[in-house]
Amino acid sequence: MPISIMREVAQSVAEFTAAVESEMDPWLKAATPEGFLGVEVGLHQQARVLADAIAAAVLRRRLCDSLFTSACVSAAVATGKFRRNGSRRVKVTFLGGTTHSFTTAYLPAVRNGRHRRPQPGLLPVFAALGIWWNTSPALADEVARQVADAGSLRDGIDTLRRRGIALEYKRTLHLVQKFSQRAVEQRKAWVKQVLDGPARPGRSRLRGRTIMVAIDGGRLRERRPKRGHRRKSGHHAYHAPWCEPRQLVITVLDGQGRPDRRFVPIYDATLGNADELFFMLWAYLKALGANQAARLVFVADGADWIWRRVPWVALALGMLDKTVQVVDYSHAVQMLNTIAASCAGWSERQRRSWVDRVETKLYNGNIDAVVAAIREVAVGRRAKTILSHLPYFSDNVTRMQYPDLRRKHLPQGSGNVESAIRRVINMRLKSAGKFWLHENAEGMLHLRSYLKAGHWDHLVSRTLRLAIPWISAVNNFVPDMRRAS
Repeated sequence: MPISIMREVAQSVAEFTAAVESEMDPWLKAATPEGFLGVEVGLHQQARVLADAIAAAVLRRRLCDSLFTSACVSAAVATGKFRRNGSRRVKVTFLGGTTHSFTTAYLPAVRNGRHRRPQPGLLPVFAALGIWWNTSPALADEVARQVADAGSLRDGIDTLRRRGIALEYKRTLHLVQKFSQRAVEQRKAWVKQVLDGPARPGRSRLRGRTIMVAIDGGRLRERRPKRGHRRKSGHHAYHAPWCEPRQLVITVLDGQGRPDRRFVPIYDATLGNADELFFMLWAYLKALGANQAARLVFVADGADWIWRRVPWVALALGMLDKTVQVVDYSHAVQMLNTIAASCAGWSERQRRSWVDRVETKLYNGNIDAVVAAIREVAVGRRAKTILSHLPYFSDNVTRMQYPDLRRKHLPQGSGNVESAIRRVINMRLKSAGKFWLHENAEGMLHLRSYLKAGHWDHLVSRTLRLAIPWISAVNNFVPDMRRAS
């Protein structure tokens, strides 16, 4: 190991030892639970300072490597977007929450007549090491994860402070927004690249397996500023309409039609329209090699926007003859309860009896009998309301053959996507007083989808590497669904 860096490490260790020695007497006098808790917290704080000092020494040594610096600068300049222009003094905050200063190469952006505003420059060595927005990659990872996992931004900041990371509110918000929006931009570029490219060559890990795709929509309120209108306070007023974020879940099933625990599902969501979601779904399935699967099962409720698009995705994958479409059984039963509730003259016992009787027909796959039962009660003033629900069953006869599904050990419900909507959307983005700008909601949906599915580390690695295409290209955008043994 280089002598110069070991001297810095030794100095940092000496400072750590001195700090511990200065606190040792009061620590040894700790005789209560609160006192010993303070011992642990204080010791970990000093250890974080030591870890950051060593990380800073390693980074400083890396910046002194002229060959590495030259390679990074040359690769960035070769893109034609940047030009050489000396160095710059920059502060970097590390995982322990401490900040250190460094001098590194800086490349301003090449001026282009199409851009009126000056474009941001680049710190090529920092970018090559994953350091963006004056933040180390480990700290950016931790901040984005905690804020995405918490119930709100302030809850995430409180959690970070308990870990010794005390960033300002605005800096935390800026970091999460930049991280999430870059991930979304990379996803958009990847979707276009996959759909424009050839099918995945070679043998897919999903060859011969049954893949289940579940799709559903959630709800959140979007913040849309009103143009030109200002309140007396000087702030712009805004509309807050309800919007429908769309969630997809891709799962591998075992021989009994249950999720195979050897595979981790893929979650993703978007606030875009239905076409955007299905293009994204198509890209995921194509990248996974789903065309080599034995069966492709689509499960959803009776929403027309879903079922109108399923055939063209299956056709694009060459899986039209291997596709099974299923309307979620619980949603169908819920629709029967809605119809029974429209019969105002019925008692609760009559409604329950009718639903139980018709549900038996539904369970047995006799959809014609279900339709006939609905028509029987569609009389008088309630006829128009009840008949408006009739297409839910008459248009989905082939998707409600539940006995056939049970015989083939295929799923009848979409509980996994309902769970995903609750965990990804409802517990973070849908609550009283929350109004989201479109780009912020889109970023948070993407982050939470990967976090709750168990693919967070892959998202971070992919986002950092794709941010520097001038150094290396990353083809494994889709995470490996196989669980680590």
